[in-house]
Amino acid sequence: SLLLAMTNTSHADDNAVSKLPSWQQLEFEQKAFWATARSQLNIAPVAGKPDVWMLDVLSSVVDNSEQLKISFDAATGHVLSLSRVSRGKEQRMKAYQYETKFIVRERRTPPADTSAPPEQWPVARTNSVNYPASRGTTVVTSPYLLLILASQLQAQEPGKSIEVIVHTDLNFYRVKLTSGNGVPVKANFQVTGQDAVSGTFETNAVAIHASPEGKLEDKDDFSLLGLQGEIILLFDRNSGLPLQIRGEAPRIGSTEINLKSATLRAAK
Repeated sequence: SLLLAMTNTSHADDNAVSKLPSWQQLEFEQKAFWATARSQLNIAPVAGKPDVWMLDVLSSVVDNSEQLKISFDAATGHVLSLSRVSRGKEQRMKAYQYETKFIVRERRTPPADTSAPPEQWPVARTNSVNYPASRGTTVVTSPYLLLILASQLQAQEPGKSIEVIVHTDLNFYRVKLTSGNGVPVKANFQVTGQDAVSGTFETNAVAIHASPEGKLEDKDDFSLLGLQGEIILLFDRNSGLPLQIRGEAPRIGSTEINLKSATLRAAK
């Protein structure tokens, strides 16, 4: 299994994400003061590439939205390419190609004719970002993919842990995920094609601890769905669905993001 492989060896080649998670799409919601933040995640295999999966993420709060497309190695969670389109007062697209020795980072800004799709916007600048020297064979991944890795880890016995390196924009973090017993969680969410689910659920927990890998090149920007600090993901013991994510939110403090809806993957 993925986690035993990742716990017992530092060689990425020996890791294997066993299968796609039980869900195909998740929607999370966080209400704070006057605003509601929503994030929708969709995961699917890439047609014609059995070893590659794609995670699509759409996040919005008030007038700002962000869309990410992350392709990654199904065997390890290693990110292959990532694009992020931000829309608000300004629009921009950042794209990253994860080569063997470095990351190609590209920034695009919209032309006067904003109807053009982001991938056709003119390139404003391109540069390369070197991996940290201490990386070794550790898997390099993206913050949102921690949710996939945690989904695998939560099914293991408590006390199992894995380490990955997370790349944000210019920064790298060493991230440790550790499985444990969760606390009962009150949840209320919709499963597509089924009745609404509500009640108190027993959970498995995965704790995420991030620390800078080397010197930060930019301001500290590690977060998962906007949460920082010590992040805890709580998964329903039966379905494996991530019911709640706890952490620190800027200007709010300790907060939680709750599962709003889920679309389960069709059983083959």
